[in-house]
Amino acid sequence: MYLTEIKIIQNIRTWYFPKRFVFTLLGFLGILISYCTRVNLSIAMVAMVNTTDGLPENVTKFEFTSLNSTTESPATSSHLSECPKLLMYQKEIIAKDYKGKKFNWDTKTRGFILSSFYYGYVVTQMPGGILCDRVGAKFLFGSGILMTCLLYLFIPLAASQGAIFIIAIRVLQGFSEGLTFPAITYAISNWSPKCERSRISAIIGLGMPLGNILAMPLSGFMSSVDTFGGWPSTFYLFGSVGIIWFVFWNMFVYETPDNHPHISPKEFAYIQKHKNSNLQKKENIPWKDILTSFPMWAVVVAHFGHNYAYLMFLTDLPTYFSTILHFDLGLNGTMSALPYVVQATSALIASCIADKLRASNVLRVTTIRKMCNSIGLFGPALCLLAIIASGCRPVQIVSLFCVALFLNGFAYSGYRVTHVDMTPDFAGIIFGITNTVSNISGIISPMVVGILTFEGETMANWSKVFYITSAVYIICALFYAVFASAEVQPWGEEKKENDKEPKPDRIYFVETTVN
Repeated sequence: MYLTEIKIIQNIRTWYFPKRFVFTLLGFLGILISYCTRVNLSIAMVAMVNTTDGLPENVTKFEFTSLNSTTESPATSSHLSECPKLLMYQKEIIAKDYKGKKFNWDTKTRGFILSSFYYGYVVTQMPGGILCDRVGAKFLFGSGILMTCLLYLFIPLAASQGAIFIIAIRVLQGFSEGLTFPAITYAISNWSPKCERSRISAIIGLGMPLGNILAMPLSGFMSSVDTFGGWPSTFYLFGSVGIIWFVFWNMFVYETPDNHPHISPKEFAYIQKHKNSNLQKKENIPWKDILTSFPMWAVVVAHFGHNYAYLMFLTDLPTYFSTILHFDLGLNGTMSALPYVVQATSALIASCIADKLRASNVLRVTTIRKMCNSIGLFGPALCLLAIIASGCRPVQIVSLFCVALFLNGFAYSGYRVTHVDMTPDFAGIIFGITNTVSNISGIISPMVVGILTFEGETMANWSKVFYITSAVYIICALFYAVFASAEVQPWGEEKKENDKEPKPDRIYFVETTVN
């Protein structure tokens, strides 16, 4: 008995949780929180806006008068909103006075608010990588999310002061979050052994789709009940969780294994043995060749087309579900999250298929990338056209959105991977360019929705939104299909004085990718 107790004590003393796993867990939670704060406003916006204002006066009065009355006259029935038979989904929400101030923001104002995040976000994408060398990835990643969450706590107050104040906060949040992805990329390179990089990157990357999946239904539920105080509670929740996360990140994560005071000699030796610690800075970057390369611009265009639709869905799909399909906030959040569940699944399936095709040498790499990218962009374009033709069929429409994003998951094995295929040494630089350009779509797409639906959030106006989105998908897919190449470009490898010099082993953490 005594010997058994000694063994148990020895096991407790020798138990050790690898520090790179701590980094991975906290990195995953950091990305998850950043995406929760990014998408929450899209759901909360439905509860923040006074739905009886901001529409043409005659339509508004007739619509809600007939909804709240026991009888409906023929004179008013013609003025009902789109899909009147689905209004039963909104009766309880409209009849109940939920907590939280309502704002009379028209669709243009809402478009500016939703897109304002990306004004700051696109500016700090490329500088973020440079700052990692100077201030450290740990500080940059942690402070970026901390600042975002601190600002998030002030959104309810800012909204009460006027739209311009909430827009200013969203721009500042964009500045902060623009630093996080270059920083986590740099940090993964410091902490992950070669044989574990795919897994560590994948686990941390899962914070993106899981952030969408968690935030949307939770925001819808909390915004639709009085118990938590209505929509302001969602901002307080995610902001507070982010601050708590920062405390743990600051306490348990260090810049490199060399700086960690509690890392075991065995783990330190393992990490150092399986990574190139001498990550060199790039010299002689062939800017002219990069910027005049059609294959590079094919990736830029495909990336832009994907993000245009993806960010439009992310920011405006909850509004569509509310104004056209009349989902209540709880159902709205769940239905808005559902397409991202299937997208995450398809991205993993597509990556396995693409890897097996490449290993079999049945198809050229370029053919595989173009095939996956075509499925990922042409497929959703056709689904959007089918949604336009679906009329007032909520089950069919939600199913088509899920199919659209399931097919879109194949794009992650298309243009996304082409960054590394065509330029192993400059993939990080190429991604900085394409991600900066593509995220401009986060400014454009919500504004387009706001302008097109300004005269009324009708099926006809939303059909225009979907026609434009479908056209963007098709044009960008065609450009990639014609000009893309997954072969290493003549400028794709850095020319070194000593050909025997080992190339730095880098990883490239691609935003919104789960594989």
